Amino acid sequence: MNLSFKIARRYFFSRKQQGGFNAISLISYISLLGYAVGAAALLIVLSVFNGFEGLFTQMYSNFDADFKLTPASGKYIHLPHLPIQQINQLDGVLGTSAIWEENALLRYNGKQTIATIKAVDKNYLNINPLDSNLLFGDLILEAGKDSAFALVGSGLAYQLGVDPGDQFNYLGIYLPKKGKVDMLDPSGAFSHGLLFPAGIFSVQEEVDNKYVILPLSYVFKLIEDSMRISSLEIRLLPNTNQSLFRSKLAALLGKEFQIKNRFEQRESFFKVMQSEKTISYFILVFILLIAAFNAIGSLYMLVIEKKADMQVLAGMGLQGSKVAFIFIYQGLWIAITGGLIGIIIGLGVCYGQQEFSWVALQTSGNTVISAYPVAVKWQDALQVFFTLLAMGVITALYPALKSKAMLK
Repeated sequence: MNLSFKIARRYFFSRKQQGGFNAISLISYISLLGYAVGAAALLIVLSVFNGFEGLFTQMYSNFDADFKLTPASGKYIHLPHLPIQQINQLDGVLGTSAIWEENALLRYNGKQTIATIKAVDKNYLNINPLDSNLLFGDLILEAGKDSAFALVGSGLAYQLGVDPGDQFNYLGIYLPKKGKVDMLDPSGAFSHGLLFPAGIFSVQEEVDNKYVILPLSYVFKLIEDSMRISSLEIRLLPNTNQSLFRSKLAALLGKEFQIKNRFEQRESFFKVMQSEKTISYFILVFILLIAAFNAIGSLYMLVIEKKADMQVLAGMGLQGSKVAFIFIYQGLWIAITGGLIGIIIGLGVCYGQQEFSWVALQTSGNTVISAYPVAVKWQDALQVFFTLLAMGVITALYPALKSKAMLK
C-alpha cells in the first residue's frame, strides 16, 4: 500500500490515547458533515429539476408529436413534395398527421381574442391521446361531411367564456385571406367561419392560452387552398429507437425539411429549464466551497500538529512530495467519505419523496401534481461525486504545500 495513503488514513481515524477524538479530528468530521450535507443538497436539487423536466415533458407529450417536419425554408410545405406514404412505412411509425397553423381572430358571445389555429387531419385524434386532457365537452372534430367542431384551450375558453353546453353560441373564426386587401371593404380581407366548440382541453398554460384545434378539411375550405400545410407530425410506437428513426427519416427526406424532436419543438422552454438547473448547481457548489474552507483549516492545523512526525519521516528518507501527498490524501478522505454519505442520504430523500410525497406542492387550477416530482439520474450522482472529489484536491493543496515547505 502507498505509504502516504496509509499515513493519511491513520490520521483520519486518529484518536487520543484516552479514547476520545482530538480537536483536529473533530474539525475534520465537521468538514465531512459539511461535504455530506452539500452533496445531499446538490443531488436533491438536481433531481427535482429532472422531475420537473420529466413532468413538463409528460404534460406536452399528448400534444407534441415525437417528431415534427417543417420546411427548411419558407412557411409552408407543399403536400405533393411530402412522401407521407414512405414515412408511414418506416419501422416504428404509429401514424402521421398533417398540420396547418395560423393566427386568427376568435369571437364568442360578444368577446374576442387572438389565438393560433391548429388545423389537423382526421388521423390526429387517433394518434394523439388527448382524452386525458379533455376538461369539458366531447373530443370530436368532425361528424359526417358537413359538421365541424372546435376544441378550445382552457385559457382561451376562460377569456371568451366558452361553454360547450351552450347550444346557442358558436365560435367565430376570422382568418386572413391571400392577396390584396380592398381598403374600401376591410371585412373582405378575412375568411369567416362558425363552429360549435365541442370541448375544452388543458395541456399546459402555454398551450391552453394559445391554441384552438379545428378540422383541416374545414380550414382548407375557408382559405380555399388544400395543397399547403405548416408541418407533418409523426407519432412513434413505444420503445422505438428515436436516434435510429431520425437518421432513417433524414436519409429519406434529404435537406428540404427540418426534423425536430419533442425537445426541439419546445427548445426555448427546455433551454430555460436547463439554464436554471445549471445556475442552481453553481450556486450550491459556491456554498459548498465556502463550507469546504473548514477542511483547509483542519488540514493546516494537522500539518502544524504533525510537524515533528514529518521531520522524522523526512529524516528516514521520505521525500517532501510524499509528505505533501499525505495531506492531499487526507483531504480526499474527507471529501470522498462525506460525498458518499451525502449521495446516499440524497438518494434516500429522493426515494422517500417519490414513494411518500413528503414535500407537498401547492398548485392551482387543473394541475393534479400534489408533491414535488423528483427523478434521480446516475449522471447527476457522478457529477456530484466528482465535484466533491475536485474540492477535496483543491482544499488540500495549500496545507500540502505548507507541509512540504516546513521540511526545507
